[in-house]
Parts: sequence; structure tokens; C-alpha cells
Amino acid sequence: MRDTNGPKSRRLFLGSAAGSLSAITGCTSILQSSGNDSDTGRNTTRRHSSNDNGTSLLYATEETTKFGIDLQANPVIGSSDAPLDMYYWSDYQCPFCQKFEQNTFPKLLDDYVKPGTVRIVVLEKPYIGQASETAARMAKCVWRTVRDDKPDAFKRWHSSMFDEQGKENSGWARRSNLLEITDNVRGVDATAVESCMKQNRDAVIASIDADIKASEKHGIRGTPAFIIFDRESTKAGKVVGAQPYSLFKRAFQKISDA
Repeated sequence: MRDTNGPKSRRLFLGSAAGSLSAITGCTSILQSSGNDSDTGRNTTRRHSSNDNGTSLLYATEETTKFGIDLQANPVIGSSDAPLDMYYWSDYQCPFCQKFEQNTFPKLLDDYVKPGTVRIVVLEKPYIGQASETAARMAKCVWRTVRDDKPDAFKRWHSSMFDEQGKENSGWARRSNLLEITDNVRGVDATAVESCMKQNRDAVIASIDADIKASEKHGIRGTPAFIIFDRESTKAGKVVGAQPYSLFKRAFQKISDA
């Protein structure tokens, strides 16, 4: 299938099941009124944000990718020389994003990001409720405050948000509660984050809007959602929903071989 709205790079939809599974493995607008809450139990899976030698996997860059993703305001996880990019859109209130974070993300970090095969760009797509927007703005500000000196702290904060996730639009993601969670994340200054949200409000909103427009341009309507992009061949494909590790493995291989 070809996306005629995007850049000239070739678009592939990875796996015939990806689209059909999105309704049951990802958050869509239907979720806002469904009241359905996925498993929000704690997961003790260890999340890595640095290589075994202690080198951080996260970094800031002013690069704009050939796919058209502006990286200046977004966390990048993995080697700058990785042949594959994976653009990852999420909503902190989405239970399927939590499922991906706790079950699949750690394996992708270990098997693909740490070895230098894939780098992941973390993007925002808040749409479940106003609290989603609040969490997205806070994420942008956390990155602004840690990217120069303590970039790994963003991954700890990001994981903590999903660990503490409650039912969508239940109030768990109100600003005061998010700041309380932030205050307990090592390396993140909650006071500085709160200040950023006030002082850089327009820039933060513009950055979120850019993330949302990028997702809409490529037909992404829910979360979690991913576009895998070969930086050399400029071939790309889409994965939608909290898919299992095995599907991502096939997706990476398919893009590399395409």
C-alpha cells in the first residue's frame, strides 16, 4: 500500500494483521467513551537506558530526518549511526501504550537499540483527554530540562508515567499528581519542569502540534503507533498497536530487506 501524502520514500504496511489488530491492541478515539481499562498492574521488567559500558542511549540533536521528523525537541534513544529509525507516538493515558512499554519495549532496547541497529524517536500524540495534553507538555519539558546533562533521566521519567498510569480521564494525570510522580524520578527537577511548562508554553505546544501533524500525515489515528524508516534506502513501514516483539522483529527485517 502506498501513502501518497508523505515524502517520496516508499511506504510499506508491515504485516497484514497490523491494521486489523489496531482496534484491540491500540487506543483509538473509541477508548474515550468505552471506560475500558487495560491491565495496569506493575511490571518489574528492568528498563535499560544506557549501554553496558555506561554510555547513555539517549541524546539530543538538531537533525531533521529524511522522513521529515524534526528531532530538535524530541528524545532520541540509540546510536546516531543506526540504520533504522523507529518513530514512536504514544499517549500517557493509553493502556495499550503501557502494555507496549512494559512487555515489548525493554526487549527492543536490548536486542536492537543497544547493539546499534535501531534508534527510537519518542513523539507525543495526546488525544484521550485534556490530561493527555498535560502529560505530553510535561514530557516535552522534562526532556528540555535533562537533555544536556542527564538525558537518561527522561527514560526513567517516561517509564514511571506508564508504571503509575491509572484509568483514562480518571484524574491520575492531573498536573499536581504528575509533578508528584516527577519529583520521585531520579535526575529530574520537578520545580524546573513546572517552570518550563509556564515559561515555554507556546514552544512546547508547537512541538506537540508538530508531532501530531506528523502522525496524521501518515494516517496514524491511535496509539501506540510506529513508523520504521530505513535511513539509507528511505523505505518505511507502519506498525499499529501494542504488537508482540515477534512482529517488530519481522518488521525490522522486512524494511531492511525491502
